This record gives sequence, structure tokens and C-alpha cells, in this order.
Amino acid sequence: MKRLVIGSYRELFSALRKRPLMYLPRADFTSVVAFVAGCDQGNAGTLLTGFREWLVTRVGCGDNLVWWGLVLRLTEPEGPKSARDMDADTDARAVETLLQCLDDFLALSEEHDGLRRIYAAHQAWLDARELHHCLASGAAACPAVDWPRPPTE
Repeated sequence: MKRLVIGSYRELFSALRKRPLMYLPRADFTSVVAFVAGCDQGNAGTLLTGFREWLVTRVGCGDNLVWWGLVLRLTEPEGPKSARDMDADTDARAVETLLQCLDDFLALSEEHDGLRRIYAAHQAWLDARELHHCLASGAAACPAVDWPRPPTE
């Protein structure tokens, strides 16, 4: 029998993406959110440091939302804003969006100056938002940062 060895959280979330029921009783968005939040808590809240700020710069609004609410905005900008209101298709897309965002974020945060760049981009976003007077309205004028995807392995 081959043993599964997980060396990083990127590997763990990749394994979760491939075989969610190996790790969770249900493969829905709320279960995956709870799993990720548990991983973060198991690391004294440091695993997701900068994740919400990174998501805000991608969404372009929602600085008042929790990270999983921002993932829902990326999944369905005009759709349900609550995990309870999602149909099965939207739920599956939200799980995929979350896992892709985590992979992209963790790849960036592992770079030499990744966390500094995340916070600098968030501050630039805050400054641009104030300049355009869009606040958290989600108006078309709200700035978004086009983060490059990490190189594929």
C-alpha cells in the first residue's frame, strides 16, 4: 500500500481537490471552508495571513467581507452571497474557485517578497478606491489588481 505524504498545504489542498471525500464527510463549499479554516487555526492563524487582502484586490470590492464571502463573489459576482443559497452547480464552482485561489495565493506568498507584495497591492487598492470614491459599493470604477498566475509546475 502506498503511503500518502503531504509536505505542504499546497499539496494538501491539491489532494483535497482530487479526492475531497478522503478528507471530508461532504465535498460542499461550507465543508471545504471549515477544513481550510481549521488548517489556518492549526497554524495559529498564520496560514491565511494576507489571503483576505489578496482576495479583495482580485474582487475589486468587499473589503468588509470575510475571505470565504470574497470567494463567493469571485465565483458568482451577481449570484447568491450566502453559502446557504447556492445550487449544486454553483457550490461545486465555489469549491473549485476556493481551491484555485488558495493555490495561487500560497504560491505567491511562498515567493521571497510575496506577502509584502500582497499588502502593498492591498494598500494601493485602498488608495485607488478612496481616490475614485467607490468605497465598498462594487461599482464598476472600483479598482482590481490583475495578479499573474504562478508558473505551472
